[in-house]
Amino acid sequence: MAARSVRIIKFGTLTLEAFEEADFKAVALKELCGVGGGSTVTYIESDARIIVDTGFDFEFNLSNENREWNTKNLLHNLAILGLKPSDIDIVFITHWHRDHFGNLGMFRESEIVTAKAAVEKYGFNSIGVKDGDRIADGVRTVSTPGHTADHMSLVVKTERLRYSNSNRSGGRIIGIGEMKIAIAGDAVVSPSYYLAGKIWRYNADFYSEDEAMKSVEKLKNLADYIIPGHGCMFRP
Repeated sequence: MAARSVRIIKFGTLTLEAFEEADFKAVALKELCGVGGGSTVTYIESDARIIVDTGFDFEFNLSNENREWNTKNLLHNLAILGLKPSDIDIVFITHWHRDHFGNLGMFRESEIVTAKAAVEKYGFNSIGVKDGDRIADGVRTVSTPGHTADHMSLVVKTERLRYSNSNRSGGRIIGIGEMKIAIAGDAVVSPSYYLAGKIWRYNADFYSEDEAMKSVEKLKNLADYIIPGHGCMFRP
């Protein structure tokens, strides 16, 4: 069995791209201009409705105003698909950085699924999974340590997909076929880091550059397309 659809409902941003030098002023300017650094949020429709990461822009701003802004933003993006938080069966968290889990409180009726190692380490009230576990039809976990020690990604096998496009001549239908899509979290931080062959190392709990590079290679070999932790889907 396979998943019916995969949809990016919020594109994450990044305050430092791979081609930029680490510079506090640059980060501050981007945030001033509205670059919040929140994660990409992905929706999977299978025999369960799944959200992968919840996003949270301006992660160090824990004011009520920023929390409310983040909530409203995600509610709006869900509503575009005709969804509300109570419709989501599973929230899968790739790793426990606030830019990826900060909106988790919205999903009080959902099962929270994450790496078993994280559950054991932090004592989370969550369902712990290991490498290769199935969490829904066509949706399996992939252990991807490096960015953190307990980082976990997903690989989604889709049904045969097709794309229809309306135009003046009546439109066209493009057969896409079955796809394998890696939802990478920060195992692949962004397209720029992937293309540069670099790893994001600015988090205090960074685990291992060697393991991080192995995780990137693993996802590259498993998937036709990658949805990174921040930014747009791309073909590796």
